[in-house]
Amino acid sequence: MPSSLLSGKALLALTTALAASSLLFASLNKDYRPFLRTPPVNDEQEHRQLLQLNSFNDPKSIQTRTPSPSDIIDQARSGFMHNTQWCRPPEEDTFPAPPIDYTQCENPQLIHMDINGGMTSYLNKILKVAMWAARENSCFYVNEGLGVLNQADGGKHFSHSKLGYRLVDGQDTYIEPFLTRYFGQMGLEKSQFEEMLASGNYDVITPSPSDINHHDFGGKASLTTSDPKKRFEIMSIPQLGYTNVERISLKKHFLRRMFHINADVRDRACHRLASQGLDDEYMALSVRRGDKVTETSVLDTVDPYIKLAEKGIETHFEGKVPTMFVATDDCSVMQEFRDARPDWTFVSECDNASEANGFVYKEMKLWSEEVTDAHFSKFIAEMIGMATAKYWIGVATTNVSYWVYFMRSLEATDDSFIWADPPRVPGLPW
Repeated sequence: MPSSLLSGKALLALTTALAASSLLFASLNKDYRPFLRTPPVNDEQEHRQLLQLNSFNDPKSIQTRTPSPSDIIDQARSGFMHNTQWCRPPEEDTFPAPPIDYTQCENPQLIHMDINGGMTSYLNKILKVAMWAARENSCFYVNEGLGVLNQADGGKHFSHSKLGYRLVDGQDTYIEPFLTRYFGQMGLEKSQFEEMLASGNYDVITPSPSDINHHDFGGKASLTTSDPKKRFEIMSIPQLGYTNVERISLKKHFLRRMFHINADVRDRACHRLASQGLDDEYMALSVRRGDKVTETSVLDTVDPYIKLAEKGIETHFEGKVPTMFVATDDCSVMQEFRDARPDWTFVSECDNASEANGFVYKEMKLWSEEVTDAHFSKFIAEMIGMATAKYWIGVATTNVSYWVYFMRSLEATDDSFIWADPPRVPGLPW
């Protein structure tokens, strides 16, 4: 390495060395639950560092310059919400989260997937496929269009990405690209995938949702488990610098590296949240109705939320009622909450955008681009609002809950993530 580069990075090297020393992975305790997932204690000696990770030596990272003190001062934002993790660039995280270079893959296996479902349903699947690809040093591609990849293979690799599908004047059309309207690139770009496909050097696989879940969960497709040995099993992705990291921490940190909300979308969402008066630690209540009424049983009253919130107020807010941030696809619940506890403060994106009848996935095909953007602007603000909350109460019948769980900070503890309804398989996300 040229001496000029070495001298130019002297301070960075020292900073990195100090950071690396604080990124040592904690051993599991007797019940296999690392300290990270348990409530904090007063004894500072009991604090454990979170990850064994040196992202600056990660060969598959797209390196980004570490911000200098003057950069941070220049980028400083005012207010509680604007200083939270998802309202700041990922390179400002305590544990740096550099984006991944998806083109670096030595395995001839090329994983292809479409997004034939709702947003968080497929964000969850993209996360699992991205980790699959990283562990096997493969590339992956998220197909947002319609059609057969290669007629020569008999049409066995087909895509029908319903997330961007629209029916306009009786004609099938697609909002494409869709994901990058709101988020950074996840996986190969279309041109990169087509170039690899044309080379004939790669074996394409298109895993089913069942294949994806079974691969991620080691043969058990359930989204939740109460087995701590499973939830906190030790995993490694050497190509990304992860060595012997417990599953939950690895998945959370990997998500932060993979999932980047576009800066303009992020800033608008965070401004919306800040304008609602979220200027201190708060509680999030996630209510899902809409088309879930036709798919499964849903909570038709806010009473379970109120009872659980009262417990959380005592255990996590020292008895002082915090602001309640309500994330919902059915804005009629706001009046229910306010009637149930008129002396509490409930805020919601419903005050900015109305979905009074609940979100119905099958109706998306009739949405214009303007309606689509309005919906996902609200939804992204809600994701950030839920992930940032000190205490979260929600239901297991929506993929939103599982995605938000992994969006929460590395320091978030499981005693602040509460089901209002018991999941089919008891336990927490893994």
